[in-house]
Amino acid sequence: MKPFTPHIGVSQNFLGGKPDVIDRYGFGWSVSRINKAIAEEVASENGTYLTRRAKMISTDYEKASEVMEEADKVFKRNASNLMQTTDELQNNVKKVSGNVRKAIDDLASGLVKVEKTANFPNLERYVLLLERAATAMTTLAELEKEGKLNKISNALK
Repeated sequence: MKPFTPHIGVSQNFLGGKPDVIDRYGFGWSVSRINKAIAEEVASENGTYLTRRAKMISTDYEKASEVMEEADKVFKRNASNLMQTTDELQNNVKKVSGNVRKAIDDLASGLVKVEKTANFPNLERYVLLLERAATAMTTLAELEKEGKLNKISNALK
């Protein structure tokens, strides 16, 4: 089993030259040598290692920014489409609601016309008379079946 060897991601060139120790785990440098190399890199105006890392981070940041800007555009476009659809839906609901109200008004005015034309008080009287006539006709039909209608008719003559 290979023991854990910390890897700080620096090349041999960054530390300048040969390692302090080479053993079965690989190259090794002293802490003071690593601290000295980092201090020189930070103090240097044109430090290559940190500049390269900074450029990589900057590039990654720019890519992430582009992705976020694109996502923002897509979100705004979708939100705009949703708002437009909502406006269209509201307009259609208003039209349908107006049509329903108009149909209800037309139906009500039609019923008023039918009521005026039918003359309901007279219509009620006619219905009562027709009911009485139907009852009388039913009674006469029963009397005729039983043969009693001729007897009553002869008695009235």
